[in-house]
Amino acid sequence: MNRQLGFLAAVLFSTLLVACGAPSPRTITDQDAGKTIEVSQGEKINVLLEGNPTTGYTWELDPQGISILKQIGEPEFTPESGGVGSGGKVSLTFEAVAAGQAPLKLIYHRPFETDQPPVQTFEVTVVVK
Repeated sequence: MNRQLGFLAAVLFSTLLVACGAPSPRTITDQDAGKTIEVSQGEKINVLLEGNPTTGYTWELDPQGISILKQIGEPEFTPESGGVGSGGKVSLTFEAVAAGQAPLKLIYHRPFETDQPPVQTFEVTVVVK
């Protein structure tokens, strides 16, 4: 009986550790453009914007970069429908790696059209504490 209680306690404790693990990333959208976003060092930010990579356009970090954030992985696309060429949401994830304040600027462009300006930009000010 004591052995079963010990096992049950260990399972419950493990479940609590997993449930209380790393917090989910803070999601910001085009509704947050122009705002100041405060995060803690180590916290993740998920930027979710409209896009359609089938047209050749993609969201990317402005070439000037940002030293207080590190991009995690590549942008991920989720289509709104199963239709060929449909638009959807593009998700970019960043981790706050250093304290400070800086603009996070993303550009929506065709990377192969180097002589063309972005068709859209997204910018927020990020404060990492």
